[in-house]
Amino acid sequence: MSFLPAVQREINSRQPNDPVRVTLEFLRANAVGRQNAIPLPTIVAQLQAQGVNVTETGFQQTVLADSRDRDYFIGSGRRGYFLIETAQDAAEMRDFYEVRIRAEQQNLANLRRQAAAVGWNI
Repeated sequence: MSFLPAVQREINSRQPNDPVRVTLEFLRANAVGRQNAIPLPTIVAQLQAQGVNVTETGFQQTVLADSRDRDYFIGSGRRGYFLIETAQDAAEMRDFYEVRIRAEQQNLANLRRQAAAVGWNI
């Protein structure tokens, strides 16, 4: 099983010029699996060429964030963004999140330490 049937359902549920639909169609055609990841600037340039007015930040805050709450998941890694097709693709995302979460936990611990140093109990 893969996430791709859910991607197709999402495409089918949206209007032809919807930014999420256009993005998913582009990724389905060009970026299935981590080995086919596409850098964010390339994705944004392609979307803009198709008339979707989006920035890199806009992509991350809308299209990408939207995928995190759906039945599909746009993966990301060092090489770019991709549609998850295999368990190995999902494992790469898991690894990415585990590293990111550890870094954020360290940041939180540092904030708590600094707050305690000035007498705050947060």
